[in-house]
Amino acid sequence: MRLSTDFKIVAVAVAAIAAVSVTTVPLATAQHTNQRPPAFTEEQVGRGKAIYQKNCQDCHGTTLDNGEFGGPPLKGGYFRQHWGSGDVSALFDFMNALMPPDRPGQLSPESYVDLTAFLLNSNGYAAGNEELTADGAAQRRMTLKR
Repeated sequence: MRLSTDFKIVAVAVAAIAAVSVTTVPLATAQHTNQRPPAFTEEQVGRGKAIYQKNCQDCHGTTLDNGEFGGPPLKGGYFRQHWGSGDVSALFDFMNALMPPDRPGQLSPESYVDLTAFLLNSNGYAAGNEELTADGAAQRRMTLKR
């Protein structure tokens, strides 16, 4: 019965990804013309990796695409397809509202920020000397388009 419940949670999460992608990306993209690349630090990436290993790895895997419980890949083509045309706020807001599926929104805002930095870095975005914050307006200006 536990596996069935886990599968339902994953199915709901995947459906939510699709819904958030379809509804937020065009709106966020259309509203901001002076966009910039994502800003985050190596320290945030390191903290995000530790948080990922503790809270996300079972579903999404050690390499972000080999999860034991069917979580969608968090790097590569899947990531680009779902997040690559939007901004940082769409990714952050999704994780903050729906992840982890067994206790959504239960991590601190700083933890979600660090997880976002880790995922961005894992998808080829470069760390710098400016920290990513939970400020939605600042995140909406950070495009994931390349």
